[in-house]
Amino acid sequence: MTEKHTETSPVYEEVKHWPPYTYRDYPEVKPENLQAFMDFLGTENTSSEKKELQPWIPFCTMKCSFCYFPTELMSNNKMGKYLSALKKSMKMYAETEYIKTSEFSELYVAGGTPSLMSTEQTIDLLSFCEKNFSFDGNKEIKITGCTPDFDYKKLEALAEYGVDQLDVGIQTFDDDIRRMFNLRDSARSAENAVENARKLGLRVSIDLMYNLPGQTLKLWNRDVQRALELDVESVDCYVLDVYPETKLAQQLQSGELPPRGDEDVETEMYLEAQSAFEAAGYKPTCHNRFSRIAEDFEEPCMEILSSGAGSFMGTLGKFSYVDIEPAEAYIEAVNRGKLPISKLAVSSVQDEMGKMMMRLYIRLPVNKMEFKRRFGKLPEEAFEATISKLEKKGLIEVDEQEIRLTKLGDVWRYNVCWEFAHPQADNT
Repeated sequence: MTEKHTETSPVYEEVKHWPPYTYRDYPEVKPENLQAFMDFLGTENTSSEKKELQPWIPFCTMKCSFCYFPTELMSNNKMGKYLSALKKSMKMYAETEYIKTSEFSELYVAGGTPSLMSTEQTIDLLSFCEKNFSFDGNKEIKITGCTPDFDYKKLEALAEYGVDQLDVGIQTFDDDIRRMFNLRDSARSAENAVENARKLGLRVSIDLMYNLPGQTLKLWNRDVQRALELDVESVDCYVLDVYPETKLAQQLQSGELPPRGDEDVETEMYLEAQSAFEAAGYKPTCHNRFSRIAEDFEEPCMEILSSGAGSFMGTLGKFSYVDIEPAEAYIEAVNRGKLPISKLAVSSVQDEMGKMMMRLYIRLPVNKMEFKRRFGKLPEEAFEATISKLEKKGLIEVDEQEIRLTKLGDVWRYNVCWEFAHPQADNT
């Protein structure tokens, strides 16, 4: 690590990555918890939490070597049957009292690779959602996908319908690494799709990954500069997390691929990107994003109504859920008239307090009075040892109104949130 960044290295011995726990940790659905969830859905929504509607498309044409998501390979006869079941499932939610009395701020088609839908299927799904759910006056429509699926005619139709933003997983503009990751098109093809979307007035947010096998700081800086040249509205910079069940993990373990950089290299890459994006007028916002989009600096959607085979983002009230996979099992469950849930977690008060503190991860301060209103105590009373430790390390600032990250804390915000997900034993 270069001298100018040495202040970041001694704070933690180990770099933690997001999230501090995952949907894999959720318990299998229990009848009593499912009944409690159904009872909750039967109540009127009195929450002011912003909400996202997230239909989930699980299909991909091939598996990226680093991907750990619950996806499955696409075949010609799957999509139509699946979309029919997806709409049935979403209709079940739409008919509950909680959802009838809710407004959504965002419609986000996620996956998987939702861009595998035809233009007609995509617009039909968007139209279905708008007809069956209530949205506020400032709603955003976003679609994620892969660049080879976005030809000009599809982009034109999406823009005409009113889609606001495309989220595309570029990962890297280096063709050698793209081939290594099993990405479907070349860097130039990906750039062309981004340029066409921008010409048609669509906002574009791209993912870039860093600390990749064989990736030097020079190669990473080249990726960052290419993103700036494309003039995209936002960039999510993700450090590569290697999951044991992936092809990439096997390739690294066998020595087939060159090793990744150490934690100092990883931190240096992040800081170099941060410097470049901020110099170009982008600001850090939620998660790992550098953005020029005004909406990215507003309160994020804290509740997500998600449905789809393997979808794992569903969070309503104190309930978090994962849907059944694969698609055939999901379709079968829906056609039997049941919500297709396979895992269901019910948050305790301690969990909910931890989640509120994890706003720090998305670079939002924690309002102390709001915390006390919800939980009957201040954050310092709920997490006394953790807050004291983080404040002494110079990672957070605490005043009468709020708790927020410091500049150093922003670099270590993954670790900061691990502390609240796994609080010290002397916290009450």
